[in-house]
Amino acid sequence: MPKPTSMDVARLAGVSIATVSHVVNKTRFVSPETEQKVLEAIKALSYRPNALARSLVTNITRKIGLVISDISNPFFTAAVRGIEDVFLTSHYNVILNNTDEIPQREDDCLRLLASQQIDGLIIAPTGTRNENLLAMAESGIPIVQLDRRSPDLMAPMVGVNNEDGAYQAIRYLISLGHERIACLIHYDAITTQHDRLQGWERALQEAGLPVDRELVIRADPHFYGIQSDAQHSVPIVRPTSHRPGMRSAYEVLQVLLRSPRRPSALFVTSNQLTLGALYAIRECGLACPEDISLISFDDHDWAPLFSPPLTVLSQPSYRLGQTAAQLLMKMINGETVVDPIPQRVDLIKRASCAAPGR
Repeated sequence: MPKPTSMDVARLAGVSIATVSHVVNKTRFVSPETEQKVLEAIKALSYRPNALARSLVTNITRKIGLVISDISNPFFTAAVRGIEDVFLTSHYNVILNNTDEIPQREDDCLRLLASQQIDGLIIAPTGTRNENLLAMAESGIPIVQLDRRSPDLMAPMVGVNNEDGAYQAIRYLISLGHERIACLIHYDAITTQHDRLQGWERALQEAGLPVDRELVIRADPHFYGIQSDAQHSVPIVRPTSHRPGMRSAYEVLQVLLRSPRRPSALFVTSNQLTLGALYAIRECGLACPEDISLISFDDHDWAPLFSPPLTVLSQPSYRLGQTAAQLLMKMINGETVVDPIPQRVDLIKRASCAAPGR
């Protein structure tokens, strides 16, 4: 049996094909009585509009591009769920892409999405200037940045106050009596990492403590092997595993933990680095918090289950995803938007922090 067409619907409803198109695509006002006739005819015939044909008429594909670093990162897992829940109710398809923080892979993802004629894009940028991303913005594609910013891209960003969150964490460690507080980060090109490092530095300065750059430990996910960071005299480990953040944190942190001037506390700026840090602490025969206190950026279901339960900075990951999606929907609908106020992170105190030498 042949599939019903818009002509069949028009004939049954007693209207023109153009009227059927306006009802289906919502491109022009149709009186409630006429709209009801068309909808009843569509239901009676089990008519399904052709999505491709409709997109050619309306220039709307109902496709949303989503580019993040790694879906296995619990922060992005929750954020993506928030994004999908918003777009599902509006009948949009979300096309997910992972970059692994590699600029070339980000570039490849953007090329693919451009060919898909997406209606909008949500992206957690790698931190490097991307000409394809700038070209998409220039072409009028609505773009929302999630969690961090891309250089030169004038697009709204949804995230948290990273500097203030880090500042809270370091002030808490200082209040416990810690003076040598290490900061474990990825690399400064990611604006979240840069801002968290700024919060670490500001808290130390306000407390009158030295800002020792040798306590800034970088776990770089982009290269392989071990080499020295000439600027900070800190070894950088180039990971070989498929979980570069965890692997590199584990290796590079052991160097610091085995040094004569070991820090008494550690601030970890990413949940992916936290597991590597915990492995390193155990490998060095240390106990937390007896030998070293630890605070991690991001809270997850597993954090309270560790021994000891982890003190964390909690981000509203799901709500951030929702907010990004709602903002993009407004842009797609032609509304003017501004950067939302960065959302707050909360310090959740558990048992992984104590006074030094407890």
